[in-house]
Amino acid sequence: MIKNINLQFLISYLGFFPFLITLIDKFFFQYLNSNIVDDFIIIYSLVIFVFIGALHWNLSQHVPYKLVIVGFMPSFATVFIILMFFLSYEVIWIIICLFFIQLFADNFIYRQKFERKVYFILRVPLSLSIILCLAIMQL
Repeated sequence: MIKNINLQFLISYLGFFPFLITLIDKFFFQYLNSNIVDDFIIIYSLVIFVFIGALHWNLSQHVPYKLVIVGFMPSFATVFIILMFFLSYEVIWIIICLFFIQLFADNFIYRQKFERKVYFILRVPLSLSIILCLAIMQL
């Protein structure tokens, strides 16, 4: 049984639990300060967003320039989102749009059979779940 579990998939899905925990707390328990929960979700979303972009980097081989740019753009965009967040702008909807753009762009980047499998089993469900959680947090 353990041999059949892909550790990368397991860790990826475990990364969704902070979203669930904060949603449950926000709507049922209210144990945590709501400002802290909202700030945590924004920062954690940006970490995930940058991490997904970094998946395009493969330092062991020559990577096409297109993938280098696509892998760098989430980090670049996140700098501006953080600055806007520090200046008290509402950034959650921008983050949601960036997740959609990233998901849409990856649809055209992942072309090999294994990449497509990972895209549809991992990227699409997790990204859409994150987007849904971010939208629900705005209620």
